[in-house]
Amino acid sequence: MNTVDHTPYTFLISANNPVPLSGPVPPHLPPDAETAATVRRTGQRPEDPPLARVVTPRLNRPWSRKAPVPFWIHSGGPDDTLLCSVRPAGQDTYDVHAADGTPLAHVTRHPGRFLPWPRRVRWTADPAGSSGQVTGREGTWWGWLAYVVTSPVWFLWVLGMTLFSFFDGSPDDFTFGRPSRTRWHTPGTGTALDYRGRRRLYRHDPGGLDARTAYALAVLRTWSASR
Repeated sequence: MNTVDHTPYTFLISANNPVPLSGPVPPHLPPDAETAATVRRTGQRPEDPPLARVVTPRLNRPWSRKAPVPFWIHSGGPDDTLLCSVRPAGQDTYDVHAADGTPLAHVTRHPGRFLPWPRRVRWTADPAGSSGQVTGREGTWWGWLAYVVTSPVWFLWVLGMTLFSFFDGSPDDFTFGRPSRTRWHTPGTGTALDYRGRRRLYRHDPGGLDARTAYALAVLRTWSASR
C-alpha cells in the first residue's frame, strides 16, 4: 500500500536560461513553449532530475506582474507529467488548476503600503473546496522594525559607496534588500510554506499545503521579487 510522504523538505526556484522543449510539444502547451525555471530540492546533485519544471511561452521580455503570462508546472522526472497550470485572473491574481482542469487554488498578491498605516505585501491562496485561506506576509515585523530603525545608517553607507564606485569605476551594487522572509500559515496546521530570503530557500510542509499550490506560490513569489 502506497502512502503519501508528509515529511517537510526544502527546495529552491532555479531560474534558467530558457530552453525550448525537445520533441513534440504536448497539446496543452503553446508551440513556442520553453523551460524557464526548475524546482530543485536542496542538496541535489546537478545531474539529478528536479522536483518540477516551470514551462512558459517564449518571452521577449522578463516576466512581470504588470504583464504576467500563464505557466505550467511539470514533474521533473522522465515522465514529464503535467502537475498544474497557473493563469493570470486579474491584477495580481492567479488561478491554479490541476492537470485535468480542476481548480486547485486562487492566489492573490495584496500590495503593501505605508499610509494610513503600514501594511506588508501579503500573498494569499484560497484552496478550492476549503475554507482555510493560506496567508503569507513579506518580511517579519521585527525585520521591518530593524530595517526602518537602521535605515539612516545604511543609507549613508550606500550613498558613500555609490560615490566611491562612481569615481573608482566599479559597477558593484551596494543596495540593501527589504526584509523578505515569508511564512504562509494555514488555520490549524501552522506554517505550510516558509521562504527564507537570505538563502532563497522554501521549506514546504506537505501536510499543510498541496505541493502544486506550494510550487505555484514559490514561483510567483520568486519572480515577483526579481522583477
